[in-house]
Amino acid sequence: MHNYRGVRPSTAKMNTLPPETENLEEYMKILYDHQKACEKSGKYLEADCAKQRLKDLKIKYESKTKLDIRDRHEQEKYELTKQHQAEMQNFNAFWEEKIQEFEQDAQKLKNELQQKQEDEMQQFLQDLEGSIPQTPKDSAELLSLKKTEEQLARQEEYLEAHKIQSRIAQLQKEEQEKWTLLRNNKIKNLLTQQKIKQANETNVLNQRIENAADEQRKNKKAEEDTLTQKYMNVKKELEGKQLQELQRIDKDFKNTTSIFITSRMSKMASQTGSQMQSEDQQFKGKN
Repeated sequence: MHNYRGVRPSTAKMNTLPPETENLEEYMKILYDHQKACEKSGKYLEADCAKQRLKDLKIKYESKTKLDIRDRHEQEKYELTKQHQAEMQNFNAFWEEKIQEFEQDAQKLKNELQQKQEDEMQQFLQDLEGSIPQTPKDSAELLSLKKTEEQLARQEEYLEAHKIQSRIAQLQKEEQEKWTLLRNNKIKNLLTQQKIKQANETNVLNQRIENAADEQRKNKKAEEDTLTQKYMNVKKELEGKQLQELQRIDKDFKNTTSIFITSRMSKMASQTGSQMQSEDQQFKGKN
């Protein structure tokens, strides 16, 4: 219902005007017809009364029409912003889940590599222990002394054999100590090489994960920028069309000389609003 009754002519003039109706546009048309009828019949005072009343109502009608359009424009922009916010919430939820899955997969790869390296290191130690004997081979000197000891024993040269035996024991001890030192150093060096190899494997995996994470961050940023730019473009286009609508309505009201044109403008404003809503739905469809 149009509240246009706040604009009233004088009581004397009110009695000459047609009774008001609930519909503002309908009443303005009635007033216009009444004005022209009075003009035709020479009732110029009544025609002027209708003209002035029509002028007041037209101002009120124009103000209300523009206010309604601006309210609709604000609602359209609000709906567009709300839609963008919902889209960004879905976007963030999607990427949060995607990043979480990526981190879980990355941690799984790290755990698998760690377990693999532990198993390899254990097997490597076992292989080293099995492939490198605890005691060294007898040296040429030691073999010669053992042969001499046997000969002296057969010759019953026991004192000399005992001396050689003592010499053999001393030489075996020296060679064992030397061998143990060499063996430990060899195992240590091989273990160091194995650890370096495994550290390189870990670094390669970590670098792969970091590269993939960096690529993921870039993809997220690119998609976020695309969504934001799309929103800005749609918003700019919407604001441009809204401005054009207001300018067109303002121009048409200024050029209005007939109540019929005023009524036509009301229909145009309504049609324009429907068109804007339809285009907004199309924008949503694009998203």
